[in-house]
Amino acid sequence: MRSVKGFTLIELMVTIAVLAIIAMLAAPSFGDLVTRKQLDTLTQDFVLVFGDARGQAISLRKNITIKLSCPITNGKIECPLDTATTMTWVSTKPDITLTSDPVDVIFSGLGNAKQRTKLIDNPNYDANQDTDMTKTPPVNPEKIEEILPLTFTLCNSKISESRTIAIAKNGAVESVVKGAC
Repeated sequence: MRSVKGFTLIELMVTIAVLAIIAMLAAPSFGDLVTRKQLDTLTQDFVLVFGDARGQAISLRKNITIKLSCPITNGKIECPLDTATTMTWVSTKPDITLTSDPVDVIFSGLGNAKQRTKLIDNPNYDANQDTDMTKTPPVNPEKIEEILPLTFTLCNSKISESRTIAIAKNGAVESVVKGAC
């Protein structure tokens, strides 16, 4: 009888079973890897919008505005087309959202990022007290301005990870930091 070289059916089945178990253990981490890569890609796209707006502001010597929200019509987001002085950015992925205040960012003609503000309810407002809006600052206004930082956080709800982009006063991107939502 001559010796037969090869594998038995049982050896092949055991090998395939072991490989299947390893693949099942690795599959969830591959899914998270793809989701994490989508978050990183969208963050880089957002950073590029800041760089484009700053460069355009400097080259045109005009204010350039980045709008961070679009109106919703019939349940669908409808963003206006970009113009020479206005750019729009919204997340293209439904599970990645901008968790920072979607207040417009304005770059001056020198490329500097202007301070963002929003109106909030005045915690000291008293409807029974007289309001004198002629004084500077107004006495007892119903709304007051709140200064917003030049930081923007993108959060992926699937993996509970975030990326925070910090913009310096001179308009340059200072940092992109990984974090949790």
